[in-house]
Amino acid sequence: MRFEHVNLIGPDFTMKKDMTVVVENEYITGIGKEILSVPADEDTYDLTGLTLFPGFIDIHIHGADNEDTSDANVKGLETISAYLASRGVTSFCPTTMMISKDAMRHVLMAAEVFSEQQTRGAHMIGLRLEGPFLSKEKCGVQNTDYAEEPSVENLEELLSGFPENLVAIVDVSPELPGAEEFIKAMKGKAVVSIAHTAATYAQTKNAIDNGAHHATHLFNAMNPLDHHEPGAVGALLTDERATCELICDGMHVHPSVLSIAWKCIGEDRAVVVSDAMRAAGMPDGEYDLGGKTVQVRNGRTDMGNGKLAGSTTDMLTEFKNLLSWGMSLRSALKACTINPAKALGISDLTGTLEPGKFADMVAFDGDWNVKKVWVQGRLVYEAPAVEAE
Repeated sequence: MRFEHVNLIGPDFTMKKDMTVVVENEYITGIGKEILSVPADEDTYDLTGLTLFPGFIDIHIHGADNEDTSDANVKGLETISAYLASRGVTSFCPTTMMISKDAMRHVLMAAEVFSEQQTRGAHMIGLRLEGPFLSKEKCGVQNTDYAEEPSVENLEELLSGFPENLVAIVDVSPELPGAEEFIKAMKGKAVVSIAHTAATYAQTKNAIDNGAHHATHLFNAMNPLDHHEPGAVGALLTDERATCELICDGMHVHPSVLSIAWKCIGEDRAVVVSDAMRAAGMPDGEYDLGGKTVQVRNGRTDMGNGKLAGSTTDMLTEFKNLLSWGMSLRSALKACTINPAKALGISDLTGTLEPGKFADMVAFDGDWNVKKVWVQGRLVYEAPAVEAE
């Protein structure tokens, strides 16, 4: 395929105007002002008036469109995938809740089947296990009945018989017994994310030293920053080895606190995630999350006690929020694309538009509306035509 008259965001996250992009099979093979060495029988698309961005990457999402990863349903994962594509997301990590081992095995089976088929939406990078290795003190809406101390043996037993790369991220509370040994043992096997934690500053720094270089929804399900005991938040804000997730819906973290956090972590360590549950893309009402009923009112999740229970947002909305709050296009876009790719160690495959990488591309109009989405070179979403009045 050949895309002509394209304005695009290049790998340096600056705008390139009136470019040509060549895609062969799954990959971008050429970008330039004029590319002549292309097959004569290729399909050519004129993208005049549109801007091509690298696709968003959501590495923390439980569900959407009334489906949830923990339902262990291949059709449900397909629905989530299609919904995400309509919001500019080209890659994602379906995320579990704290559920029984038997239920988790069913999730793994569904994810394996889903990973082997050609999707009609966003590509699954790998599962994310948000549990069972979480602190009961900071579990939030998670079911503490299934909380466990970190154990490589228990994880290997759970994953027995499944592909090695099926799980991409494992969340861990670093203060739990066995966490230090677990984090060390997971090096090279999966990303370990510091999560749902009451860890001290010293415990968090130790976890980072041992290889836990990522943080789950910074501020949320963590002790507040204190000037005497900075805790996990203080350690993560100041340690340049750690990437930090931020839910940018204006509810989970106040925009002014987001601004403070961004100034600490900089544009290369911020990772936007949705942490969306099945109510994303759905009207207000009652929804199940990990076996518990969640009330959704005006898009805000509520366990009935005022506590948030995931979100109903999406990365496109969060991206627009960041721009409206004064964030630069460069900084906001990096946090939605290349930064999550780097956090997962897949930045050689996706996260920017350049030859040799997957053709994970989103075409926007001038009002930040998603018009077309390609995942690994396949057109998976096209916005409905607007009828003239």
